[in-house]
Order: sequence, then C-alpha cells, then structure tokens
Amino acid sequence: MNDASVEATPAETLAELLRVSGRSYTKVRHLLVQVPSGDTSKAGKLGAMVTERKRRSLQLYLLLITVWPWLKKQEMPLPAAVWARALTTERGRKWSVTNVSEAWTDLENRKLIERTRLSRGVMITPRREDGAAAYTDPGGVPNDRLESYFTLPPSFWTDGWFEKLSMPGLAMLLAVASKTSQEVETWLTNEHAGEWFGLSPRSVESGLSELEKHDLLTHRTEWVKAPLSSIGATQRHHYSLSDAFSTAERLAMQANAQAEMRKRLKANAKPKAKSGAGDQTKAKKRKAKATDAQHSGASKKAKKAIPKKATAKRNTSPSSDAT
Repeated sequence: MNDASVEATPAETLAELLRVSGRSYTKVRHLLVQVPSGDTSKAGKLGAMVTERKRRSLQLYLLLITVWPWLKKQEMPLPAAVWARALTTERGRKWSVTNVSEAWTDLENRKLIERTRLSRGVMITPRREDGAAAYTDPGGVPNDRLESYFTLPPSFWTDGWFEKLSMPGLAMLLAVASKTSQEVETWLTNEHAGEWFGLSPRSVESGLSELEKHDLLTHRTEWVKAPLSSIGATQRHHYSLSDAFSTAERLAMQANAQAEMRKRLKANAKPKAKSGAGDQTKAKKRKAKATDAQHSGASKKAKKAIPKKATAKRNTSPSSDAT
C-alpha cells in the first residue's frame, strides 16, 4: 500500500477501539491500587509496576480491560500492530510490535494476562487486577470489596493523558481516582500514601505536583489539633481530581452510560414483546370467537327444540282433562 492517506492514524485507531468497547470509559478495580487484607489493605500491582518503571505494561493493560467487553466476543485476536498504533501519540513515545510483545510478556509474568497460542494468532485474555483470578466485568457482585471499582473518563485516552503523564503522575492519578470514586476528596500524606500504594514518598510528591501542574488535581489544606505537635496543630492535605476526572463528572458519566444501556435494552425488547403480545391477543380472540360460535349454535338448537316440546304438551293436555 503506497497511499498513506488511506491508513488509519493512531488517534483514529484509538478512537475506534473506544467506540467498539461500548462505553468508551475505563473501569478499574481498586485492587490494582490496593488489595484488601483483613481489616486493612496492602499495595496492589500498581506500586511494583511504578517502582520497576513498567509504564508500557500499565498502559497496555489499561487499554486491554477498556476494550475487553468487545474484544472477548471476537474470534480473531487483535494484531500487535493495532495495539502499537493505538498507543502511539504525536508527542509521546512510539510503539512497535516488539514493545507490545515485551509488555505482554511482563504482564503475563505479573499474572495480569494469559496468552494462548492459536493457529490464527495469539489470544490475549486479561486476569483480575490483582492477578489472583480470571477477569470479569467489575461490579458483578454487590458489596464485595474485590468487585468495587473506579473509572477513568474517555479523555484519559483521547486527550493523551495516559502518555502525557510521567509514571509517578500516572500512578497518582490512578491512586486518587481510586480514593475518590465515591467521595469528592481524599486525605493523603506522602509517607502514608507511599505505604498504602507501594510507592516512595518522592514518587507520591512528584506525582501529585505533576497533576496540580496540569490542573487535574485540587489541593486543600486544613489545620487540625495535634496535642503532641510542637505547636499543638498540624496540617492535613486533601486532594480531589478536576474536570472530567472529578468525582461528580465520573459518577454522572456512569449514570448516563447505565441509562443508555437500559434504553437500548428496552428498545431491543419492545419488538419482541409486541410480537408476542399480539400473537397472544390474536389467539385469545380466535378462541373467544370459537366459543361464541359454539354457544350460538347450542342456543339455536335449544330454541328449535323448545316449540316442539311445548306443542306436544298442549296436544296431550285436553285428553287429560277429558279423562
């Protein structure tokens, strides 16, 4: 093919993957950031990926679970070249087929995917965000800590934030998004956050600063009592995400997506319901007509029989009187 004008661009490829995914936003279990452990939590897979600088692996995994609702229904695996093109941005790093293969290998070693070699290619299947089970759509079991999730808006992909942000910035975006899936803001310290998420305090600090620089994060400081502090008080830092990443916007996005899904299901169910109801109605009408016809025929026979009986009685009556 010599005409480059007919080749899909990276942006077009990514947009098409988001379109066919059905919802375009990403659902991520909290397990990727923190894993419940008794009454507490321990760091999830995210911390190790940040420490080991496996940025491509993280990006590829996030895109995989984004498009999985569509991809799992396909008979043919998605070529590595498609993944590479979708994750390539104009100002960011270029992806090659080799990069994709290396990232799949790393994710397989972390038990975040399974690879199955078939005659038609290599089938990639995601595993749950903690690597401990097969992947299912998050939220399938109510009130289950292993099923709770947070979302990333479409702009995470379409505006290129997955590539614009450094690894610490990307990690803290995921961490704060996880902590604010239902609450508007979260309280964090560099030390505590580092322990919770398996990150160094320096990574936490630089990641938060980067998000603020890009106007993706809002920072609020609160003074609280601290009896053991030299001044009797200390600062508490609260963080919330902004714009499309804000809690309100993400919850509204989910609500709209659910409403659209219900609308589609209702629209698909209506023709079947009408057809079935119509058939039942017609059958009832035919049955009613047949019943009416039977009753009508029986009534006519009864009417014809009554005069004969009455006449017979009238003819025998005089004889009785005479007797």
